[in-house]
Amino acid sequence: MNPLSLRETRDTAAWDARLPASPQATVFSSTGFLQASGLPWRLFEVQDGARTVALLPVTEDETGLHALPPPHTPYLGPLCLHEPGLSQRQRTLDEFRIGELVAAELASRYRSVHLPLSWQFADVRPFLWHNYHAEGAPRYTATPRYTAVLPLTGLKLDNYLPRLRTLRRREWRKAASLALHDAVPMADFLRLYRLTFERQDIALTPAKLDAVRRITEAALQGGWGRLTGCSTPAGLASATLFLHDHARAYYLFGANDPAQRDSGAATRLMIENVLQAAAAGLSELDFVGANSPARGDFKLSFDAVLKPYFELSHVAG
Repeated sequence: MNPLSLRETRDTAAWDARLPASPQATVFSSTGFLQASGLPWRLFEVQDGARTVALLPVTEDETGLHALPPPHTPYLGPLCLHEPGLSQRQRTLDEFRIGELVAAELASRYRSVHLPLSWQFADVRPFLWHNYHAEGAPRYTATPRYTAVLPLTGLKLDNYLPRLRTLRRREWRKAASLALHDAVPMADFLRLYRLTFERQDIALTPAKLDAVRRITEAALQGGWGRLTGCSTPAGLASATLFLHDHARAYYLFGANDPAQRDSGAATRLMIENVLQAAAAGLSELDFVGANSPARGDFKLSFDAVLKPYFELSHVAG
């Protein structure tokens, strides 16, 4: 068994082409999203001899001393590339070895590391056991988080609506005649997005709004995002940005007019996006986070399943 090593790559085309082979890969690992993130980013390959066994995207602060995820990035972490036909036992061993190397390399390269893992990377032991026998040495900590995932295979309106919470079905019927829009002007979307947070007494800074705009524009231009809306006679009531990759859709941004909260537009738009993702042949829809009471309850009301994942942190001594 060869010792694993880490090497940097700048071949972005090869990187993106490899992502579909990894169960942990998401749209947030793609070079298009990384470029839109607004932070410096680097691409690493984990090598077993001459073979690449994992990918590791890393975003840094402006100093290059700290590894941290950009805003609106729920998952990064190692992306394993298993050989076909491996047993579950061997896959577990391979992922453990990859985790050991990544834990050590990141800890040695950066003064601090904040690494959110995919919910498909379940074994955090190699990170938690880093410096296990070195008393007083800095270690990783793992914070559990949750997202909500909806399987899409075979999903259609007639078999999906009965699975929804009664309130969601009622809102769907109420909003059935509302107008849907396949494209929403950026200014209108950002206005609703700002109003959504103002209703919660959260004032978004220009930098935060710019990050939302930058990601949305990149997704639309790159063809890996949909910005859609739902209107009442009073105007645009709800807008959402969904991203997608080879396997999943991702509910990244939602924006609603507080004055039209009772219109049912948000539920109608959500269900339409679910159905569109299913019709496109995607296998799952990730609601991207279920970590606050109201937001988590809303997402789970669409028949999604909770999935735990971990955010890892390490601070050098």
